[in-house]
Amino acid sequence: MSQPTLQPILPVPKSLTALDDFGTVAFAFSGTLTAAKSDMGVIGATLLATIVAIGGGTMRDVLLGASNGNPAFWIRPGQPKVFRMIIFTCFATLLAWPTFAQSLHVNDTAWAFSFFDAIGLAAFTTVGARKGVESGVPPEASVLCGFLTACGGGIIRDVIIDNPPRALYAGRSAYATPAVFGAAVYVAIRGTVLDENQALWMGFAAALVTRVCAFTFRLKPIKATGLREKEWEAFRGIN
Repeated sequence: MSQPTLQPILPVPKSLTALDDFGTVAFAFSGTLTAAKSDMGVIGATLLATIVAIGGGTMRDVLLGASNGNPAFWIRPGQPKVFRMIIFTCFATLLAWPTFAQSLHVNDTAWAFSFFDAIGLAAFTTVGARKGVESGVPPEASVLCGFLTACGGGIIRDVIIDNPPRALYAGRSAYATPAVFGAAVYVAIRGTVLDENQALWMGFAAALVTRVCAFTFRLKPIKATGLREKEWEAFRGIN
């Protein structure tokens, strides 16, 4: 069986790498809060923070590993900072967040926290899609890599705590749609009149703006039955 051809492309811009690190912290924070609200122990909170932060990238690398032979990104040499960021974020959240939130009268549903999460989503989306491109997989698979990187950890989190995965359901503001859209923008325009870095930033901006609009204006994804709603209602009545 022929192997996908690896694509030599420019390194990720340092500014986008910094935003990717920011996303790791934001997702670890989200996982820690979920663990605390679910009454988990310290080990459980640390594990859930880790899953949310690196779970999606791990799923991506496991799928890509069959084609390029590389292990998941956090196992590779030079990556201990990922775990350090996650562990520091987890314990800082457990120790300081309740006092901080009460003193400033804020909570994790505030617009600012949704915006920080959106930055992480956008960074993970473009970096994940770029991993797919670099591995030489088809464009559609590269978009899937972006989606998995951004949403995979959150899906695993929701399964663990027995909640419907927010990224997959139409009852809340769109989450998967911005990831897919941002990844698709990057994959579609790279190699055109824009260079690699410009394409990355366009994909990042597309995912970020779409997600911010979604939670600001309560925009929900189209339901699976929404395209033929009356027909599906009739079908449900029959069954």
